[in-house]
Amino acid sequence: MTGEPSRIADWNCLLDFLADPDPQECSELKAPTLILAGNCLPFLVDEAAKAYLNQQVAQIVLVGGIGHATKYLYKNFEKQGFLFEQGLSESEICARYLLEKYRLPEQALLLETKSTNCGENASFSYNLLKAQGPLPERVLLMNDPTLQRRTKATFEKKWGNESIHFYNYVPILPQVTESTKGFNFSDQRLNDLWPSDYFQALVFGEMVRLKDDAQGYGPNGTGFIGHADIPDKVWSAYLRLLAMNEKVSLKR
Repeated sequence: MTGEPSRIADWNCLLDFLADPDPQECSELKAPTLILAGNCLPFLVDEAAKAYLNQQVAQIVLVGGIGHATKYLYKNFEKQGFLFEQGLSESEICARYLLEKYRLPEQALLLETKSTNCGENASFSYNLLKAQGPLPERVLLMNDPTLQRRTKATFEKKWGNESIHFYNYVPILPQVTESTKGFNFSDQRLNDLWPSDYFQALVFGEMVRLKDDAQGYGPNGTGFIGHADIPDKVWSAYLRLLAMNEKVSLKR
């Protein structure tokens, strides 16, 4: 035994950090508004519906135009038997799903269909809600869990002049285990949702963006977000995987 963390432990360390779940259980979180940012994961749309039906939120704001996740969102919904016409934004796809499967009232949904990145998700949703009237004092945020930490940081930066509390709503924390064909998610609902290369690009890309240096998104870089503290164990896990030229192979 070398005492060195395994690559599985390193991956799970990164995934836990990036998801940044709120200390409270999701079932305990309540707010007037839930904002679901565009991504490729249909189960998050189901979880947004549950939050509404459980009266945890009064309104679901769907944000997202056509971006890098759109083609995967189409494919993942198709696997579940839901076929949508091409050319829809991610928010429109999710809205149609919510209306068709859950019969949610249309007035419960607010759509933003043009944003193509996290900064625009935050800015455009701010403008949309501001036009409605007073902003909610509490907002639940949902996104691909690999993007969740930066999503909250971006919203806090873009909405910085408002006294609003954001809460990361992370219904499933991705964790991986080793399998004979590569990696498998501990929660089977996550298997076969991300192409392997796409998943790796999301995770490694987030570490670069969150690092507060010239290449990152913090004050010492682009200034898109505030300073993010990355624990030494998390950065070390990232560097080990990077040095291994680690290629994740997700079970399909």
